[in-house]
Amino acid sequence: MSVITETGVLAGRNLRRFAKSTQLVADSFLFPLILLFLMLLVFGELVGDASGGRYIDRLAPAIVLFSAAYGAVGTGLGFHTDLRTGIVDRFRAMNISRLSVLAGRIAGDLVRVLLVAAITTAVAHTVGFRFRQGPPAALGFFAVVVLFAWIFLWLAVVVAMSAKSEQAVSGALSSPITLLLFLSSGFVPVDQFLGWLRPVVRANPLSLACDAMVGLSSGGEVAQPVLFTAAWAVAATMILVPLAVRLYK
Repeated sequence: MSVITETGVLAGRNLRRFAKSTQLVADSFLFPLILLFLMLLVFGELVGDASGGRYIDRLAPAIVLFSAAYGAVGTGLGFHTDLRTGIVDRFRAMNISRLSVLAGRIAGDLVRVLLVAAITTAVAHTVGFRFRQGPPAALGFFAVVVLFAWIFLWLAVVVAMSAKSEQAVSGALSSPITLLLFLSSGFVPVDQFLGWLRPVVRANPLSLACDAMVGLSSGGEVAQPVLFTAAWAVAATMILVPLAVRLYK
């Protein structure tokens, strides 16, 4: 089989395994919805007044991005389990391309990320979120989600192959992702951060992707945040993909 065919078959396998796990499905879809309503309830009026805009317009993209990044923890844990339980050894015995095994994991999880993003966005629509820039911009909105998720999924695969235990995988991914969330402009405007932190917040890939998605949905600057998000994705591809292929022995 070609690499593309192998990737498709393995991606389908990962999606079927995901669909069969009630806990994984519930965690993936309920977590962002709970966080959405919690943040809207606690900070909606406060941040909306401070920023002079509608909080849901920025909150919904931020929740979609955070769930995509946090979902990478599941990717890392799942791939680590495959490595430790011998499934990957079976793939090696079947002479499947190394790139196909890795790409199959990434492709399957990208589909999962898009499904979670679509459902989260649909639920956010019930509390005021809207796509106001037309269908092409709405497609661009989800394309940014893919770019952003691409970064963290490859990082998760690299961590899974480097870590010695599931706890190490979870710790290496959960803490930085949570830090990125709190040091982003997704929940709080940049000007509310301390002056020395603002450059860090602006360079945060979650902030950049969130700005791009806000521009594509509610209006605002699009070109620069999209380009910087794409630059993060290209850098991740150049660094993490070769490293993952090298680690997969």
